Amino acid sequence: MAVETVPISDGQPISVAEFDALPIDTSHRYEIENGLLLVNARPAPPQSRAIKRLLAQLDSQLPEGLEAFAELETELPKGRSPRRVPDVVVAPVEVDEQVRIRSEQIAIAIEIASSGESAVRDYSIKAGEYAANGIAHYWVIDIPNVDDEPAGLTVYTLDSAGTYHITPRTTGVVSIDTPFPLTLDLDSLTGRRSPAS
Repeated sequence: MAVETVPISDGQPISVAEFDALPIDTSHRYEIENGLLLVNARPAPPQSRAIKRLLAQLDSQLPEGLEAFAELETELPKGRSPRRVPDVVVAPVEVDEQVRIRSEQIAIAIEIASSGESAVRDYSIKAGEYAANGIAHYWVIDIPNVDDEPAGLTVYTLDSAGTYHITPRTTGVVSIDTPFPLTLDLDSLTGRRSPAS
């Protein structure tokens, strides 16, 4: 049942049971971070555009049985941030029947970073949480705030010790081998659509 609600105060302690009982609010994104309720605005237009275009690029290349999904609530059983909402996850198509996705079902978790506090959260805090919960492949795609800077991709790959190996930021057209071959055109994730000619 979709119920609209007035936003709940950010930064208040919250349990998983209390979080899961919150009414649906489509105007905000809710997560638990370090035991506290984190309330964020929905993605701004540049981030929303990048998410939409990234989904299309991924879905055109993913192996059968996998799909790219935007903003799925995720269960992270280890640590003090048990509910997160990655911008994009690649997962088995069957997760569309679940209320939320479990960390072990995620083939790739992807965050679209902007700047400031959001970037710190994506590059550092979430990287630690996702590694602790065994998400083997985590990507951060940064969207620049200035027109002449290209979008970039930083890839985190979990090693056998449970630590992420970080591949330095790349730009332009990027080929990725694991967990399966993919080619991403990062420049096409930003910028307005060209008028039809």
